[in-house]
Amino acid sequence: MTDPAAISVLVLYYSQSGDTEQLVRNFVEPVASAGANITWANIQPVESYPYPWNLFRFFDVFPDCINGDTPEILPPSFEPDQHFDLIILAYQVWFLAPSLPIQAFMKSPYAQVLRDTPVITLIACRNMWHSASEQLQQTLIHLGGHLIGKIVVTHQGSPLATFITTPRLLLTGKKDSALGVLPPGGFAEEDIKSVSQFGEQLADYLSQLSLPQRAPIFTDLHPVQVNKRYILPEWVGITLYRPWARLIRLGGSSGSPVRTLLVWLFALQLIVALPIVLFLCTVIRILFHPVLNPLLETYALKLQKQSFD
Repeated sequence: MTDPAAISVLVLYYSQSGDTEQLVRNFVEPVASAGANITWANIQPVESYPYPWNLFRFFDVFPDCINGDTPEILPPSFEPDQHFDLIILAYQVWFLAPSLPIQAFMKSPYAQVLRDTPVITLIACRNMWHSASEQLQQTLIHLGGHLIGKIVVTHQGSPLATFITTPRLLLTGKKDSALGVLPPGGFAEEDIKSVSQFGEQLADYLSQLSLPQRAPIFTDLHPVQVNKRYILPEWVGITLYRPWARLIRLGGSSGSPVRTLLVWLFALQLIVALPIVLFLCTVIRILFHPVLNPLLETYALKLQKQSFD
């Protein structure tokens, strides 16, 4: 068994509004209290993304997220060949993909730090995180990291409520109850605080990190809740996103007239199509339930899987 005080932990994160940082700090606090040596690495693009977003800038990053056209990042606070006993990676979801600064890090020389190292991911998003999680896990496999745990925290409120509260939050920064009837935007305070329970279990787990056969982590805490209602709309969404992203890329770099026009056309069709897609997906799920349900169940179990060791 390894003394927790001898454990070195790297915390990688990108936080635009501060919410993701608050989540990961609450998660890590019990680990730090147990005596582990924590290195914090806030992944920052050379050119910062605005918060709150302006409407065009928000939609203008869409093709880059899907195409993997990543920004340049500032050097983080560690060396690529530095060794850590555990890496915690906290990230947002942008347009069904990991946020661009995190994608950029995964393509940088600093991502070598993930090789042969246990990794725990913490996903912070509105509600559709499945494609982003799959994408990041495939990248981890390619880089030689070992996923041993996954936590997902989503915005409070129903899908219809967050259809209003999340864009309002992103475009204005306002978290209060919209119209006095909708829930506040972003993460519920109790959800932000509750991630500390996973940190407490991780603190007890630190001594097992060096063992060749580790017991599962986060037992009985259910760190990943999969709502099967979101799976089919996300499958449809990512399928429609890809041709749009390729088309907008053909329009040139950000700011070019053709790209600007295509971005606005994408934004318009997204606003119009999203309610229609959600309605049609609900109808399809009902009509084809005997065929679809086993597929959705299998995919949900895959998403809930805590490791690929």
